[in-house]
Amino acid sequence: MQIKTLPKNRKFATLSLAFAGIFLMFLGFLFNRVVSNVGFLLAGLYAIWNIKKIVWLFRDYWMWSFILLAILPLISNIWFTGANFYMEGGIMKCLLILFPAFVFTLPVDRKFISLVHYTFIIFMLISSIYSLYYYLADFSSMYTHYKTSKVMPVLSYSDHIRISWAVVISCLIAAYQWKSESSVLIKSSLIIYIVFQVVFLHLLGSKTGLISLYIAIIIWFGYSLQGRKKWLLAVVVPLILTLPFIAYKTIPTFEQRINFVRYDFELYSKGEYREGLSDAVRYYSLMAGKDIISKNALTGVGFNRLHDETASWYKKNIPELSSDSYFLPSSDIVIYWASGGILGLMVILFHIGFPFFKYRL
Repeated sequence: MQIKTLPKNRKFATLSLAFAGIFLMFLGFLFNRVVSNVGFLLAGLYAIWNIKKIVWLFRDYWMWSFILLAILPLISNIWFTGANFYMEGGIMKCLLILFPAFVFTLPVDRKFISLVHYTFIIFMLISSIYSLYYYLADFSSMYTHYKTSKVMPVLSYSDHIRISWAVVISCLIAAYQWKSESSVLIKSSLIIYIVFQVVFLHLLGSKTGLISLYIAIIIWFGYSLQGRKKWLLAVVVPLILTLPFIAYKTIPTFEQRINFVRYDFELYSKGEYREGLSDAVRYYSLMAGKDIISKNALTGVGFNRLHDETASWYKKNIPELSSDSYFLPSSDIVIYWASGGILGLMVILFHIGFPFFKYRL
């Protein structure tokens, strides 16, 4: 009896370790980076513990592109910083190498996957309720904020873009669970959740989140509608594209957000800058990346030096921009090329493009 229960206890312990890592990463994503780092540590330990299960994975070229995306910044930090690389997040970069392995070592168990899915859905529900509380509690102030680049308060270190795409992912997860659930109550709750988050995204007004949402809905319907039902896409797509127009007419803050985006575009397209613009700063960040690449196309400047190089570009080319508005180029391709040189560019392009040539989508 004791011998038989030992494997079960070991399996439960390893699954608990995996779930604890995932739970802490979700928690840290919203509230605290230290908690997130602990989650990554547990995920790394789980991956090492089960690494024998996925030896085959290391024969896959795409898997190696995942690993190289994490190794390049680590090597760059060691090269430019030396033995003190760990002071610039070196330990976490080591753990990131194991993250793809962690994903593939997770059990293909419906109950475990559903537990992870519902945990993430609950976290994102808490996040949206938090933001809506402040949005509704002082709507007049929020309305004024939306006339500039500000939006309602959000978790995840006040990064509304990260929150928006996380909400979209949670909606896709909810749609997946809806298809696999048999309980009418749970299916109804998932539909209510998706509708709630769609409304929330329009109240938030994040362009990244909304564009991702519309594309995700179209793709989801494209895969879900089979055979002769494909013609329904001709109806669904126009209906989806009417959502921003309906939101513009019915949600005052969304209207202000769109008006500000238009104002923002008009200014930076003319080469003008005003304090508080958002898209303009993203555009300038890409210009900074372009200039850094033109001078360091082969070797790059190093991942840990890119921030300083970008800041120097801002000071030289846009002195009126406050240092609080400095941020890295808003493109991973530009970041990897500017930081890792031609090798960084090759790795990220291979990572992005390989699935389109290997797999039938």
